[in-house]
Amino acid sequence: MDHTFLLKLLLSFIIGGIWITFATIIAERFGSKLGGVLAGIPSTVIISLFFIGWTQSPIIASKATTVVPIIMGIDALFVVVYALLRNRNFYIALGGALLFWAVSSYILALVGFDSFLISLIGFVVFVVISFYILEKRHSFPSESPKYTKYNVLTLLIRGILSGSIIAFAVLMAKIAGPLVGGMFSAFPAVMISTMIITHFAHGTKFSIAVLKIIMVSGPVNVLAYAVAVRYFYGSVGLLWGTLISFVISLISSFLVYQFVKRKMI
Repeated sequence: MDHTFLLKLLLSFIIGGIWITFATIIAERFGSKLGGVLAGIPSTVIISLFFIGWTQSPIIASKATTVVPIIMGIDALFVVVYALLRNRNFYIALGGALLFWAVSSYILALVGFDSFLISLIGFVVFVVISFYILEKRHSFPSESPKYTKYNVLTLLIRGILSGSIIAFAVLMAKIAGPLVGGMFSAFPAVMISTMIITHFAHGTKFSIAVLKIIMVSGPVNVLAYAVAVRYFYGSVGLLWGTLISFVISLISSFLVYQFVKRKMI
């Protein structure tokens, strides 16, 4: 395994672990809306596309964004499946959501999906359906702040858990071959990490409340980042393209938060 990939793996573990731990703390301190929006800010996708651009070329990295929108739509549906199975038990709900994601991603990889336009259409359809089911049809309400006593061990467990899930997805995307690897490159690691942490800390209701926001903020903000990468990597290069794309995703995150505050229960 080359040193560049090991660096990518390490950064994924550290950044992912810190970011998800931070987002869950914000959700507990300030409520599920702000925490969900922060968790949805692009993190691991930045590392993935940057390293593709570094080890191959910025043009190849920009082309790699083709499948990102529709995969983020599938990730939104992943949350819906988990929420609809919540009354059975946590493990059945998580297992059912993972099975749905695996089958959907496998089909996508099997057909060799490569249409950016259809990817965008799929994104819109899947996210709108997910929003309707969780926000309008079933009306899972947002949750207020939760009192939590933190210690070093608790924070370490959260960081190691979330960092390990994200690093596992990055590792599988590298070693599992083109088909399975392509599936794991879009693994909903941030959602799963947040799901586990919030469920065992505060229960299913709080977990779904946070995930409901990530279901909107994650896909929208990652889409904004991916579209920016698609057009800026080729025109301004890797470093400036990454910086500009991240700023655009932060603007997107701010706009999403305004929508979440005013339009979501």
